Amino acid sequence: MIVTISFSATEGNRDALVAKLIEIIPDTLAFDGCNSIDFVESQDSPGSLMLIEDWDSHERYDAYKSWRRESGTSVLGSDLVHAASVSSSYYDVLST
Repeated sequence: MIVTISFSATEGNRDALVAKLIEIIPDTLAFDGCNSIDFVESQDSPGSLMLIEDWDSHERYDAYKSWRRESGTSVLGSDLVHAASVSSSYYDVLST
């Protein structure tokens, strides 16, 4: 399953947000069921960011999200991110 999460940095927080996400991505990759993550930024709109994640299943991704919330390490709920800008989509892989 592919998960895309798009979001925007709050004013003046782009660099801090990028640094924080780069810092925590290894923990996400180590979580059971996470196969890969690409962290990208729009060339047309700096500060518009996206995570593209490959997970074994929706259940493993949900367990990961719960762990992030419970551990207090979720960046997407922080003041670094425009809350209204967060959008998630889920995809099934049809070919490789």
